[in-house]
Amino acid sequence: MKKKRSRTRSGFTAAPGRWWKNLAIPMLPVLACFLGGATEKWSEGIVVALLGFILLIDPPRFSLGRVLNVILAGMVACAALAFLPARWFLQPVWRLVLANNFGISLPATLSPQPWISLGCFVSFLAGLGWLYYVSTLELDLREVRQQLRRFTAGIILLAGLCIALHSAHSALPFWHNERGFGPFPNRNQTANLFSLTAIIVLACGQDDIRHSRKRWIVWAIGLALLVWAIVLDFSRAGVLILLVGSAFWLGAFILRKGSAARIVLSLSALLVLLTVLLIFGGPTLERFQLRSGSTTEIATSFRLAIFHDALQLISASPWSGLGLGNFDPVFALFRDASLSGSRALHPESDWLWFWAEAGWPALFLALAGLAILVRRVFPLQEGTNQRFRVAALIAAGLFALHGLVDVSGHRVGTAFSGIFFLGMALRRPMELQPGVWLPRFFRLMGILLVASGIAWLAATRYEMPLPGAVGAENEMHKATAASQGRNFNETIERTTRALEWAPLKWQLYFSRALGKVEAKRPPADALDDFQRARFLEPNAYEVPFEEGSVWLAKEPALALTAWREALRRIREQKLDRYGHMLTLSAQFSPAVHRGLEEIGLEQHDLALVYFQRAAGPAFMTALRRFLERDPNLQSFSGAEKVEFFSLWATRGDLKELARAVEAQPDWMNYAWSAMAKYHAKQNDFRAAFDVAHRFGEAPVLPETNTRPLEQLQQAFNVAPDNFGSGYQLYREQMRQGKTDDALMTARHFTEMASCPPYFYFLEAEGWAAKENWERAWKAWEKFHTARKQ
Repeated sequence: MKKKRSRTRSGFTAAPGRWWKNLAIPMLPVLACFLGGATEKWSEGIVVALLGFILLIDPPRFSLGRVLNVILAGMVACAALAFLPARWFLQPVWRLVLANNFGISLPATLSPQPWISLGCFVSFLAGLGWLYYVSTLELDLREVRQQLRRFTAGIILLAGLCIALHSAHSALPFWHNERGFGPFPNRNQTANLFSLTAIIVLACGQDDIRHSRKRWIVWAIGLALLVWAIVLDFSRAGVLILLVGSAFWLGAFILRKGSAARIVLSLSALLVLLTVLLIFGGPTLERFQLRSGSTTEIATSFRLAIFHDALQLISASPWSGLGLGNFDPVFALFRDASLSGSRALHPESDWLWFWAEAGWPALFLALAGLAILVRRVFPLQEGTNQRFRVAALIAAGLFALHGLVDVSGHRVGTAFSGIFFLGMALRRPMELQPGVWLPRFFRLMGILLVASGIAWLAATRYEMPLPGAVGAENEMHKATAASQGRNFNETIERTTRALEWAPLKWQLYFSRALGKVEAKRPPADALDDFQRARFLEPNAYEVPFEEGSVWLAKEPALALTAWREALRRIREQKLDRYGHMLTLSAQFSPAVHRGLEEIGLEQHDLALVYFQRAAGPAFMTALRRFLERDPNLQSFSGAEKVEFFSLWATRGDLKELARAVEAQPDWMNYAWSAMAKYHAKQNDFRAAFDVAHRFGEAPVLPETNTRPLEQLQQAFNVAPDNFGSGYQLYREQMRQGKTDDALMTARHFTEMASCPPYFYFLEAEGWAAKENWERAWKAWEKFHTARKQ
């Protein structure tokens, strides 16, 4: 029996009531990108609802085939495993720890957060629905070109808007980017979008040149805008995708008909692109530096560490996965090689992320389905839009490859764009069989997507308690507002409700614990929630630090325990945080202050911070205890020893310092400044000067010239502000034993505001030569102070 083929009507674009399709299809991913990449649920809701309306009005009528249908159904089934009972699967250790050690009551499903997984499951269905729709579209060759041109034009306009807003130092209210450029929160997704679109621009421009249309000038301007936007976006990935994609497309252009003219033209175009990037790339190209310790090397090492830890997480549930939407909270428990103070929201890879949440069968099915769809692109024969389809295929392929080291596939804007490229690359007309059940199925999916999208949008706008991620965020915001209004019972109520939907969200436990403390609930209740928050966020020091601040005036022992944990976690600014703890505890809790002293004296770097805030008897008591632990100061570096003895000299007992240095002569190399001050305080200025002159660092002095004294004196008289002439005169006067004249020369310069520090040193030597030790010491002190400045 002859298969029925899908054929496209030649007058489709002008068909009554069908014109909207040629606008809606390419503009849907453009809209998603414009709405901040649709990375927030309200914007994703708009995109998902519009897709649902498209499926309701014009559902797919032709099937992708039994094999692809089974693959897609299998992927949906793998994602749906999250809603099966957890007891049917091997329980991972982390789940048992949460339940047994921390008393967190998790749902009975495989997913520890089924409401969160449900929202992600709907998003996943939307992505598969969009893939099915664009892959079965009935389009003739002209319409495919129109679809790609309209999408490309939309992204070029978006790039122009980004450049204009960046020049005005402004941004749209729903664009949240740290660098203030682009719609996506992460610059790599913005660069991914613009660089892949630039490949399509090459095909659009080449097609117009081939048909002698002047519209190629518009595409050249568009390409310039996209390249400019990529440079401003400051993303290495964008530059690499642009260069590799352009090289692939130009290579395909050459290979199709390898004439000399085509080769020269393609190489010229690539060289022009490289030249533009080299000239205007600026800081963006500097990010490609590969020297040791560069930001590129650090970022690569961190990404590899993230991959290592993500594979450890995957090994805990390799085939069933965690359930969609659960990577972020669970991955925090597995971080080891990538341990840092910042939280990792994803594994820096679309493929690892999907594997971790859906399991390896889903990953295998996704790769198999992708391979089958790519096979349907070929053959790329003349007269089949091969130039446009090659560009779309390259864009889709680079999008998938970029997913190895980035998460553009988990951002609706870029994911829908990548799927659109793949759909437009497929060979048409397609030999697809009609599916009787398909319109009904996709209309049902459309109803689900419309309802979900509207629900997400409405719940965000009106802060409704919708079960899932949106509702949990809304309840957390309301809990924070209630806490600020001193309504702590409402804080506890709202966080408890939110925890029913997001039981792994550490912020909810922390907010509830704060509410319990302020509501004067039993400390044990609040402590349980604080411990849950600390376990679920095991890296950020701010969590135990804020907990300790809450307990400070109420439960000193609990405050000290929390702050000890905070100090263990801190990797940067540890000394500042410890100093802040000392300041707070001195004000609110002497018991905690004493505990912090114990902690500080156990760690040499913290000990110096403590000594900086102590004085008198308290300083000496702490110092003696520290010396009992480390009598030879072996834990201190050379610089720390210098600071230690300086603090001892200014805040402690100088006589005891002198006795200690006499008992430990090796300490003089670090304590000489303190000992010099001690001798000066005893009016033994000769000893003070001798110690300083012997152990202190002498200044770098100018070279001496052997010129007669008369000539040097004459030069000095002509230019009395010339430091070089003055120095030569001083040296010659000292050499001839004219110490008083030399002192007058030195003091002539030390009375100037801009005097080089070494003149104070020369003055000190002059007074020492006259054995006026007090003035020699004071001059040396001035030299020491001036050199520090």
